[in-house]
Amino acid sequence: MAAICPHWRGHPETQGGALPPLVNDAAYNIRRLRAEFSDRTVESHFNRHQLPRTQAQVRLALLFCATFYVAFAITDIMALGPGNDALILFLGRVAVAVSALISCLMTYWYPHSVRRIWLGASITEIIGMAAFMLVVIYRPTETPWHAMAMSIMALVVYIYIPNRVAYAVPIGVISTSVFVGIVIYQGRLSGTEQLTMIMLLVLSNGFGCMAAHRYALIRREEFRVQSFLKNLSERDPLTGCHNRRYLQQELLNMELSRARRFKLSLAVVICDIDHFKSVNDTYGHPAGDAVLITFANLLRSMTRESVDSVIRYGGEEFLIVLPETDLTGAVQLAERMRTALISSGTEVAPDTIVGVTASFGVTAVDFALVEQRFAQELLVDTADRLLYAAKSSGRNNVKSVEFFGRDSATLHARRAAA
Repeated sequence: MAAICPHWRGHPETQGGALPPLVNDAAYNIRRLRAEFSDRTVESHFNRHQLPRTQAQVRLALLFCATFYVAFAITDIMALGPGNDALILFLGRVAVAVSALISCLMTYWYPHSVRRIWLGASITEIIGMAAFMLVVIYRPTETPWHAMAMSIMALVVYIYIPNRVAYAVPIGVISTSVFVGIVIYQGRLSGTEQLTMIMLLVLSNGFGCMAAHRYALIRREEFRVQSFLKNLSERDPLTGCHNRRYLQQELLNMELSRARRFKLSLAVVICDIDHFKSVNDTYGHPAGDAVLITFANLLRSMTRESVDSVIRYGGEEFLIVLPETDLTGAVQLAERMRTALISSGTEVAPDTIVGVTASFGVTAVDFALVEQRFAQELLVDTADRLLYAAKSSGRNNVKSVEFFGRDSATLHARRAAA
């Protein structure tokens, strides 16, 4: 049985229909210090976009590092001989490998979680650094080699294991500081050697931090450019709604496939501003554009965010795709939109308010009842014929009909028109 999904009505400034944030300087501004988007929603979109690449990089980096970490247990045995000390270091190295393996498995257990990837990477890095400090303590005579290893590990944390810069920097800096403290406490280096070691570690951490910061900025700049190009190809520049190309090539087929798969209802509403030409002729085209923007904002404000889609279908014609909505729910929404438009107006000049009305054509298909395949254009054509029926019957009204497939579409549309 088709579900009637209620459509929330809110203020146009607080609702955006099904559209993600528009590409503009405010939404896509990058915090240079943190190397992240200022807008949390945009940052979330970026992380989801990067997720497959991040997962692959995490698995490769952690497994590679864990393999060599365990392999270096050979040097522990050669330096300390077989015994309890070598066993303790070996257990520490195994703990790092186990942590790395669990972090890799988490990318499969939680394939859509970015935060768990960061958590797993950070925990593995912390355990790895802690195990390395044991090596430094148990093998104090090899401090110069340990300093070189510390520099390499810091670079790995900053660059090769994907993580937030805000997490990588504290891990790298704190680990390096602990290492320096242990070396100074052991007192096996002269003052000059200690200063040289500290300066080299500061240098490696500085370059690592700058590289991680630059890489994070480059990836986000690339994402911003890609989003801008995608925005140009999918959105109407005047209203910010999706355009007809996106509807025909992606959106409608995707929603039809989903509705068909799960036996859901899908509704389509086409609406057109009545006598729009007279608005342009009387007040000018800038005034007409302002009316279109007002109408688009009203439609988007009355649809469900991230569920419904508003498309600018033609000049003053808009199409709304309503997933999981049956005919009754779609007609009720269309009536609310029609009524809201009557009571609204657009200020096109000082003390000049333009009011308009609109006509609506509504159709819906219930895939619990309709099993036959049909072209997406047939559903849109049915709603379009209903729109013209509404125009022919005096405008400022709603015409609707249930869609049952190719054989019955034309007959029902004619009945609605009559």
